[in-house]
Amino acid sequence: MADYDILGNIAIIKGEGKTNEEKLKQAEELLGKPSIKTVLERASNVKGRLRTIKTKFLAGTKNLIAMHKENNCVFKFNVETCYFSPRLSNERKLIAEKIRKTDKVLVMFAGVGAFPIVIYKYKKPKKIIGIEIGKDCCKYFNENLRLNKISPYDVEVIQGDVKKKVTKKLGKFEVIIMARPNLKETFLKYGLIASKKGTRIFYHGFCRKDELEELKGQLIEEAKKQKRKIEIEDIVPIGEIAPFKNRWRIEIKVLK
Repeated sequence: MADYDILGNIAIIKGEGKTNEEKLKQAEELLGKPSIKTVLERASNVKGRLRTIKTKFLAGTKNLIAMHKENNCVFKFNVETCYFSPRLSNERKLIAEKIRKTDKVLVMFAGVGAFPIVIYKYKKPKKIIGIEIGKDCCKYFNENLRLNKISPYDVEVIQGDVKKKVTKKLGKFEVIIMARPNLKETFLKYGLIASKKGTRIFYHGFCRKDELEELKGQLIEEAKKQKRKIEIEDIVPIGEIAPFKNRWRIEIKVLK
């Protein structure tokens, strides 16, 4: 795993175990890259459902607003108040390629709109709704729709908690994307509320490889408690988040 992330014009390094001299040397090296104008140090881990971090300025221009380009899209956001993983760029593209034009798509934990916007750019499905709890994320989500010339009628932003916003009134979807936070709660119950027979759910889970069977069993049991039946069609590793611990894409089909 690289010990830094590049978010457009901003690089964020992991300074753990490094001296101040080593951090500053790395910061100067990163400033040599054409796009990077600011180098920050990550001063905290990602925390809570808002998935926020604290940073410390190291070099370049003092700035927290990133302008990040990927998959022919552009995303603007505050790196401290908005969760954004550049390491999921390929994952966003791969999921977008699985969407059909006739699909109605729900994106839970939508952040600044990365999954909805990439999906729309690639496939222009019937409708996309993104739900995000963070007010700052929703502000940038709406701004990113404008930056990418996408109508709010095609991609709708709903600010709020998925536990309150995903109701029967929201309707049913052909595809649900649950790029969820790394928390104990699965939130699968809410994905199933918006599902019908045949709905495909792309669910992000976090565990060691030897814990996958346990995670699969947990999801199947949780569906049973909701009187629903699911089938796990595929499990794909999409990046290491800690030594021996991965983020996994679990592809679920709702059978009833």
